[in-house]
Parts: sequence; C-alpha cells; structure tokens
Amino acid sequence: MKQLLAILSLTVCTFLEAREWPWSGRADIEALRADYIAPRTSIGEPETDWEPVLKPIAERLAADARTPLEAAMALNRGIFRETGVIYSTKRDYPNQDPLHSIRIGMASCSGLSIMLVDACRSIGIPARVVGCMWVSKPGNHTWVEIWDGDWYPLGAIEDSPPDKLWFLDDAAAAIADDPRYAIYAARGTPSPGGTLFYGWNVPADNVTARYTARRKEADGVRVHIAAERGGERVAVPFTVAGQTYVTPGPRQDMNDYATLTLPEGASFTVEIEGKRLTYTAEPDVIRIIELNQ
Repeated sequence: MKQLLAILSLTVCTFLEAREWPWSGRADIEALRADYIAPRTSIGEPETDWEPVLKPIAERLAADARTPLEAAMALNRGIFRETGVIYSTKRDYPNQDPLHSIRIGMASCSGLSIMLVDACRSIGIPARVVGCMWVSKPGNHTWVEIWDGDWYPLGAIEDSPPDKLWFLDDAAAAIADDPRYAIYAARGTPSPGGTLFYGWNVPADNVTARYTARRKEADGVRVHIAAERGGERVAVPFTVAGQTYVTPGPRQDMNDYATLTLPEGASFTVEIEGKRLTYTAEPDVIRIIELNQ
C-alpha cells in the first residue's frame, strides 16, 4: 500500500499533459482505437482508474521510442520493475487489475499481461491480451500483442523480442477449430462472429493461424525439464550430451521449461548438481527434477 501511495503521490506532482508520439494520429492506429486503446479492461478484470498511475511511468520509459513496438518493449523492461510487480502463482486471482497487482506486488501471466496492455494503451499504442490452453502440456498461458503495422507478440515481464519467445513453439500446436485449444485475442467490441475469449466470456478474435503458421515438421519429440528444491522452482544449469541448458527460475512462468528436442525413444542423461538421471525421450513429457536442500 505504501508503494502504491508513493506512486500516486509522484503522479500528482509530475502529471504531464497528453503529448504527441511518433505514432500519434497514424491512420492504422486510429482505426484500432475503439478495440485496443480506448477499453479500460481486457479479460473481465475490475475496472479501475489505472491511467493516472501507469501513464506518467510509461511516458518516461518510452520517451526515446520511435515506434510502438520499441516503446512497448521499453515498457516491458521497466514498468514491472518501477511498480515492484513480480510474477508469482501466489497472486490473489488471475485477472487482477493493475492497481491490485501493484498493491500486492505480484501477478500471474494474465495480470502481468493486463498491466502491460494498459501501460501501452496509456500512451496511445494498440495492445491486446492473447491466450490459449496448451495442446502439448497441461495448463494455459496469456501474453500480449502490440500493433506496429502488424500484431507482434510479447511475453509480459519477459525481455525477449517477438521472434524469440519461449512459448511460440507451444502456440504453434494450437487448433483453430477446437474452442478448447484455439488462441484468442481480446477486443473491446463484439467480434463479427460473436467469438468469446476462452474462460473469460469477453469479445475476442480467433488468431490461431498467426501462430500455427510457424509450425515445423517434427524432427523428434520435445522433452520439458524443470528443477525444484523443497517444492520451489530453481534456476540450475544442467547438461545433456555435452550441451548446457538452464532450468527456469521461480520468477519465470510455470509453463516455461528447458525444452529439448530428441529422437523419439532415445535414451538421454541429465547431469545436474552431481546427479546423473537417465530418461527416455517421449512426446511432450515434463520432467521435474527434485534437488537436495
């Protein structure tokens, strides 16, 4: 609460008038305003007055940006650090509004995505929340798309460019005509076909084809690996056949794993913290390695 009050106090003292951005007034951006800039919510979160808090921070972080995507990436690198919000499964509920996330200092991938979308919208950048249930492993994921002449994906709180995101290969397995496994992008007005975002009952577009276009012919099976110590995820290097990988840490998304592609049925050995663990490569198997305290 003290952190939120400090931000609000700073906002009152440094409030900036609406400014012109290099993308201000662009015809393609104005055409998207009603669906992806004007809305105050994305996937059914409580509507709160987040703009006075997020806008001054966003204006400062994006001050040198020349394009919407460049600005959005700057916000993604800085907005969570400046507001003290981290990824955590201990958040209160998935679709938290930004002020709630700032107040408790944590959010899931959905709450983080909502916050990044709102920060982008505060400076006139079309942005939307995107998500799906995974086909190849348990669970789901939520991320962000930014408009800059086309839609570009970003993982909220992840400092990776649009073509290097950890979840793209998983998203490529989505199934457009199966409502359980399609990829949806939330919008502010009803879609022409009446499509709704899975689980949230808000207007959406089915954008699966944008992701399945990168689907590749399988050259093996994908094996997912994570490590835990005392029931908590830890980032630890490990090797397989002389190649080094790192397991995802506690602040990375729970659906993010070190992923290897291996010949189906092949035997492989994981060397980690003095352990040698031998497994068989099976399709989309998740291996959680328990390490000593």
